[in-house]
Amino acid sequence: MYPKKELAQIVISACAQFNIETVVVSPGSRNAPLTIGFSSHKEIETLSVVDERCAAFFALGIAQQTRKPVAVLCTSGSALLNYYPAVAEAFYSNIPLVIISADRPKHLIDIGDGQTIRQENVFANHILFSANLIENPKYKTRNSQLIGEALQVAISQQGPVHINVPFDEPLYETVPVLKAYNFPHISLSSLDNSHINYEKLSKSWNVAEKKMILVGVNYPDADLHSLMDLYAEDDSVLILTETTSNLHHDKAIDSIDQLIFSL
Repeated sequence: MYPKKELAQIVISACAQFNIETVVVSPGSRNAPLTIGFSSHKEIETLSVVDERCAAFFALGIAQQTRKPVAVLCTSGSALLNYYPAVAEAFYSNIPLVIISADRPKHLIDIGDGQTIRQENVFANHILFSANLIENPKYKTRNSQLIGEALQVAISQQGPVHINVPFDEPLYETVPVLKAYNFPHISLSSLDNSHINYEKLSKSWNVAEKKMILVGVNYPDADLHSLMDLYAEDDSVLILTETTSNLHHDKAIDSIDQLIFSL
């Protein structure tokens, strides 16, 4: 069964079309339409982690290891704020984490009732894109565009995005099918603006008497490790590796902070 709410159907359909294979859910009431829909989708694995802080880091770890976007879903209110540590980590580590939060309609925000906090743009300083949706049929096109853009940004720019989805009551009505929606995709190749002149770089490298390689954050990579092993045997090359580079060699300097402080 799938949620009767069209906005929930649009979000679920978009995640499926953008090949989000895993959604980590912290169960609640306001996010019930999305929880029902994701749990019913045959192409999406839905995992339940009750504590939101743990859920966000669990999703972050999956995204880091698979190098694919992973969504994390919570109910409305302060539940969303527990995602912030993982959002900041994803922002600085370039990990595609898709935050999906259920929310109350605007007329139910700041009314003195419990869990009626302001959720729009809550991660403003550490997010690549924020899609604040509106549950109203006349905003269907706008909502679809915002969701599609958010997922494209997460994939192409490799970082966290936030989709805030307000739902009014009732929350648990279902229908037997999920409607099909189309979302425009951006060609990832068209987003690559790096034009490196390898020939010029090679000439500069070969005439230099001394070279220094500084390695930042990297996923574990056997080919990259083999390349470092090769350069480590070159006496004209000095290799500095960050702790998070996942590269280790006896001839590489891995205590960069201590070296920089002394300079």
